[in-house]
Amino acid sequence: MKEVLEKIHKFFKKHEHLKLILILLLIGLISFQLRAQPADMGFTNSEVLKEVFSDEHGRMYLVGLDPYYYLRLTENYYNHGYLGETLKYINGKWVPYDTCQYAPPGHPITIPVPAITYATIIVYEIWHSIDPTVTLMNAAFWVPPLLSTLLGIPIFFIVRRVTRSNIGGVVGALTIVSTPTLLYKTSAGFADTPIFEILPILFIVWFIMEALHNQKNLKLSLVYTLLATLTMVLAPRMWKGWWYGYYIVGVFLVLYAVYTLLISIYKDKISLPLLVDDIKRLLPILSIFILGSALLISLLYGVNVFMGGIFSPFKFIKIKETTMTTGWPNVFTTVSELQTPTIKEIVNGALGDFLLFILGVLGILASFISMRYEKENIKIDLKYALLLTIWLAATYYAATKGIRFISLMAPPLSIGVGIFIGQLVNIINRRTDELINWIIYPTVGIFFFYTLFKTLPKIPKIILPTTYVPIAAYGFLLVLGILSIYKITDIVVSHNNRMKKIATLLLALSLVLPPLASAVPFYTAPTFNNGWKEGLDWIKEDTPNNTVITCWWDNGHIYTWATRKMVTFDGGSQNSPRAYWVGRIFATSNENLSVGIIRMLATSGDKAFERGGILMNYTHNNVSMTVKILNEILPVSRSKAYKILTEKYHLSDKDARTLLNYTHPENPNPDYLITYNRMTDIASVWSMFGFWNFDLPPETPVYKREKGYYVRLPGGNGFLINNSFVIVTPIQKIVIKNNTLYSYDIAYDMDRNAIVSKNITEFHKVIVEYGDKLYSKVFNKNGVYSLIVRVKSLDNKRYVIYAWISTRNLEDSIYTKLHFLDGAGLKHIKLVKATWDPTNPGIQPGFKIYRVDYGKEYLN
Repeated sequence: MKEVLEKIHKFFKKHEHLKLILILLLIGLISFQLRAQPADMGFTNSEVLKEVFSDEHGRMYLVGLDPYYYLRLTENYYNHGYLGETLKYINGKWVPYDTCQYAPPGHPITIPVPAITYATIIVYEIWHSIDPTVTLMNAAFWVPPLLSTLLGIPIFFIVRRVTRSNIGGVVGALTIVSTPTLLYKTSAGFADTPIFEILPILFIVWFIMEALHNQKNLKLSLVYTLLATLTMVLAPRMWKGWWYGYYIVGVFLVLYAVYTLLISIYKDKISLPLLVDDIKRLLPILSIFILGSALLISLLYGVNVFMGGIFSPFKFIKIKETTMTTGWPNVFTTVSELQTPTIKEIVNGALGDFLLFILGVLGILASFISMRYEKENIKIDLKYALLLTIWLAATYYAATKGIRFISLMAPPLSIGVGIFIGQLVNIINRRTDELINWIIYPTVGIFFFYTLFKTLPKIPKIILPTTYVPIAAYGFLLVLGILSIYKITDIVVSHNNRMKKIATLLLALSLVLPPLASAVPFYTAPTFNNGWKEGLDWIKEDTPNNTVITCWWDNGHIYTWATRKMVTFDGGSQNSPRAYWVGRIFATSNENLSVGIIRMLATSGDKAFERGGILMNYTHNNVSMTVKILNEILPVSRSKAYKILTEKYHLSDKDARTLLNYTHPENPNPDYLITYNRMTDIASVWSMFGFWNFDLPPETPVYKREKGYYVRLPGGNGFLINNSFVIVTPIQKIVIKNNTLYSYDIAYDMDRNAIVSKNITEFHKVIVEYGDKLYSKVFNKNGVYSLIVRVKSLDNKRYVIYAWISTRNLEDSIYTKLHFLDGAGLKHIKLVKATWDPTNPGIQPGFKIYRVDYGKEYLN
């Protein structure tokens, strides 16, 4: 047996490259496996729900919202060779044009073909050649986990270069692949750019580090420099924030060149030959990367792209500014990913664990010390630590600008964790005194067994997170088995260093098991589903080609992809004046105003209120006055609006008629309004914009703005008794008798142990939809909340009760009348299609489409 183990050990020692390949496979496969988990649809045990969230072949829909934007562009590019829905002749040339987004009029697509488009098409072509049922969406679903197999490779080699420790490299790599901030955004189904936010800079830093390490080998150094430069040149296709990698590495190279110059002067007392030699080695790296990247990016994408990147940091600094510049409300102040995190949230969120964050920082500091070679003395080496420090500082600053940027800190911190472990391994390997026997070994042992105790139940799931892709699952088990055999033989045959090898292995396991355990099980539900698909297919097939969809921005990308019809508002245009106008559509109780806004946006877009337009020029760019005028003229007829414009505001006949062509067009585009259950939950967001007071100071905090909200109540019951219909909700009893509402608070009498009724109610208004009638009555003039009830009859004896508490300012809102009451009482907005909405609890069917009938009266 001993001879067999020695032969195995010799084999791996002789074939070091094989061990290296197996380590990289291990890292890549576990990264893939963790990210493949959503495909199992673990968010539910119901087969019915799994069918709702998957296509006809049982493959899950994409996760999130923005992935549908990139999917639409990819389908366009694959089907007709350009990203837009069509080509449009602009400034003497045909350009791809997006007729769906921010319509009308849409916009030209000026970005280069995104890397995610190419990646999706490559996966599709390979997979579709094997299985013809595969769609581009199915291929896009797997792009993030496939690319994530590369995440750990640069980290492994960077840590290995700094510490000469494979164990440190593995720890650093497994740290990043299991980091919570990256796991969701790079998992199966999240076919968006986050994977491309991380990969380019990882490879650029790795190549630059190798170029610096091999300075004495000019040819090899230049090869790595060119690789870094080419990766930098590809970055603009991957993410619009590509410039942050250019700045980090560029600033580092300049600072390191200055440092090298100063050290050379100091050490050699201005020894010109040595000084020239040092600079000659560094100058090609610096100039090729900085100047070469600038030149190639400008040539491939245009000078404007490069210069835009150069000035982007100054725009990024102002990303959280509110209305001070434009006068319009800033949606970014309500986007959860752009909320300003606390220091605690940054520290805990970067790697998902406070301890790992501290170890990452300590590792970066420890990289100043070089212990790469056992026989050499400890040296100070600035280059790795300087680069990592700049990287961490830049990403920390980005994290302070929004929660979504916290994930950018994961790479430098993961490298730091790996370096920390690698340096500890070096210390353990160097020590031969009692310290290692009486302090280090026991400490590592206690740490390991504590970790094992906490993570033991999840270890089977860590080893096999999913079997959805069998070749990955069992390939990982095979690689893990081979490496385990190697490590066991290495420990067994290493008589003198056996305890050291065991200690370093246990130390590594102690750090990687907790983050891996937190990554399993992992699942997430799609937003798009077959209920929505039914409604959106109806819009796609049964509405005119010039149809416009009006909706709150969050699902706009899904609607444009599914229908290929125009959408007024989506995730690419949420920070625009339309935030106010669309919020106003739903928040106002004035149907004519709501319809007028819809008519204006659907037909002329922003022309009535754009900067440089008639109204903004008239008001001297006073947004508050512009909005006031439009809110006056949009609900009334064209003739009345003309009178207001010319007599009250003294616009010229020409300007008034031109403006009315935007607000009261003769041939408006047809419009379909969409509500869905989650809009009830986010009412405080869209209503805040709909109630926006432009006369308040721009810096007025969000919490001081007017807003409304709804609270859904648990279901009640209803029954007929003595020609009266009685509705019992958890907090209110309502009686409908002789077409009149009677409402009572419900109280509990402890002495009698019974529910008793009081003839008072605290609600301002109670609104009930029962049968084909709508009942509404004010009960308490001073009440600040209202009660909205909807009764659905299952049969003559059974009723389903839906009930909501509403703030008073939303009790008669268009949204209330639409979503809760199916448009009851409205003249121009009618429900035409309703389908199941499994994404949020609420009234069902909860995905609702309304046709807006402008009528002809507004033209009078």
